[in-house]
Amino acid sequence: MKKQFPPEFSALMQQYKDTAAGLGDDHPIARRLLMLAIQTAPAWSAREMHDMARDMGLMPEPFGCDDTGRKFYRLDDMAAKLGITPAEAEQHMEQIQADAQALGLDNAVVAKDAGDLHRMH
Repeated sequence: MKKQFPPEFSALMQQYKDTAAGLGDDHPIARRLLMLAIQTAPAWSAREMHDMARDMGLMPEPFGCDDTGRKFYRLDDMAAKLGITPAEAEQHMEQIQADAQALGLDNAVVAKDAGDLHRMH
């Protein structure tokens, strides 16, 4: 079976590309369009993107998982992989959380206390 993206995803990605080309990738409108597109992406696409980021060395090993099996990563580990300081990583996370909240996407960014997770290594 051929993998297909839903029309909503394709439309949002095109809006993102057009906006990013004109205003830049880091413009709030561009960031929020990308977040909306990611939310409409099919599960197979999200898995492939995660695997690609891992294969490219951009993802650290997960720190732990919650009771549902959802993986979580330490912000310090993400910062090290991306070559930024932990403070910069925290700033980016806060920006992502603010964008998600502005869009009403409460489930887009989930953070948990490490004590609530099951260690994976």
